[in-house]
Amino acid sequence: MRKWIAAHRKFVALVVLAISWGAGIALFVSWGHPLDETLINAAMWAVYAAVLWYFQARRERKAAAKLDSQGGILVYVRYPDSLPGSLSGIWNMGVATFDGPARMKFQPAVYDTLEPSGRPTTFGAVAAVSTEPRKVDRKEQKYVTHQGFHAVRLTTDKGDIEVAARPGSLRKILDAIRQEEETS
Repeated sequence: MRKWIAAHRKFVALVVLAISWGAGIALFVSWGHPLDETLINAAMWAVYAAVLWYFQARRERKAAAKLDSQGGILVYVRYPDSLPGSLSGIWNMGVATFDGPARMKFQPAVYDTLEPSGRPTTFGAVAAVSTEPRKVDRKEQKYVTHQGFHAVRLTTDKGDIEVAARPGSLRKILDAIRQEEETS
């Protein structure tokens, strides 16, 4: 079902817009508003939702284009073996790039514009502990705010880390690690 939705995004957007318009009509009618006022209010709410949806999709496309031009990948990183209650155990959003053999540079970033925040961390001697990505569970989704992210555990010179990203991005990371392991 998700593959079909991804392939027919515009059609799904129109269906969702029509459903929200119909739900708005039902809601305003149940509140006792006149029909002409109900139709206008429901249409305005549907247009409002469509505009918000459009700008969010546009912002995501711009961020993806910016990352592609810089050769970066949007990821979340955390240290799974950190002490309970430590801030190191919380997912940190940023941009990952590979510079050199088995070296991953992680630049923390904030907001959807991916503005750098803080110093970058370079993880050396990156090797995959688990090659099969797992879905980010519900408890972790309050920190990993992007939908459809999976996580994989990596061993580095700074200890074990978990990296969460979209499945295609994780494939790029694992392929870069495998390529480095094969050449070593």
